Amino acid sequence: MAEWLFDRHGRPCVIWDDTKIRDRYGKVIAWLGGNNVYSLSGRHIGWLDGGVIFDSSNSALTFSRNRTTGLPSVPGLSGTPGMPGFAGTPGRPGLSGTPGRPGRGGWSSHDAAAYLGA
Repeated sequence: MAEWLFDRHGRPCVIWDDTKIRDRYGKVIAWLGGNNVYSLSGRHIGWLDGGVIFDSSNSALTFSRNRTTGLPSVPGLSGTPGMPGFAGTPGRPGLSGTPGRPGRGGWSSHDAAAYLGA
């Protein structure tokens, strides 16, 4: 079941859909492989841990309403929009190796949708 993920301001920004991350329009923008996050081209760009996506610096990027991992601070949540229609799923590339994970930082300075769609 798909669910919205929120940015550091509590705004819904991307959708977690099983092994995919989708933008607000339903287009696949990133892949999940275990607890790793990959770009559409298969490059490792972060981690998924307890409902929180961390960027490559291990700073919190997005989070689910029902997360089990802590955040640097918890923003109030905006209303959740309805789910868009989902676009077709592109072919999944080979996924790169996983780098070592650095110590956890605070909130990421990246815009979540732009970072995941890069």
